Amino acid sequence: VFISSTGMTRINNFRKYVPVDSAIAQAYEEFEGPGPEGAIKHQFFFGQGWSNSHWNQEVVSNLVTQVINQQATFRIPGDCLPSEVIKICLQDHLKQAHASWQLDKPRVHASGERYETTQESHDRARSQENARSEKLKVNQRKFKKHSKRLDTVNKLLKNPHLSTTDRAKWKFAKEVLIKLGTDGQSSEHTDSDLALVTYEPFYRHRIVGQILRELDEETIARKLRNAHSKGKQ
Repeated sequence: VFISSTGMTRINNFRKYVPVDSAIAQAYEEFEGPGPEGAIKHQFFFGQGWSNSHWNQEVVSNLVTQVINQQATFRIPGDCLPSEVIKICLQDHLKQAHASWQLDKPRVHASGERYETTQESHDRARSQENARSEKLKVNQRKFKKHSKRLDTVNKLLKNPHLSTTDRAKWKFAKEVLIKLGTDGQSSEHTDSDLALVTYEPFYRHRIVGQILRELDEETIARKLRNAHSKGKQ
């Protein structure tokens, strides 16, 4: 409903969206003009104060009504979501749409004395896009690292011939990995810098990095052994 009402194709691609004229929204804000109706019934306002504007609140209310009506129109079985839940979802869509729309629009310069030039605006948009791309790569790297480590430590713990010392070590490693989670993994390709944040007592911090390094070495060794075994076959 949100996408179709705005005429866009994706919620993160609103750069070409044409919001309602600021003068129209401002007149409604000051009780001097009509609200969202007719052709602009679903047209959002993206000017100053957009997030709390009465205009956008009314547009969201119009969309809530449309969502509820569509369930009856298409005879969708079951109870419709409560109006407040639908409203929260639409407001979240609005925030994402505005962020996309504003991405390459001139903003007030960091100096606060002028607006950005077109080139400065494009440079900022490119920089933000690169930052998001890098953040995604880092998160993927962390997720992959966490998954590999858990997989290795689980396989190690299944070995019935592990010594008591090694079993205790790998149990501790698994406990640390679970507490660290994906976000707790280093964004680097290795944790040798010991840049770790854990919930372990301080006196145990020093061995965390060492154990995780051993776990990474074991992961690599297993990968090489598997490759060698497949090569023989």
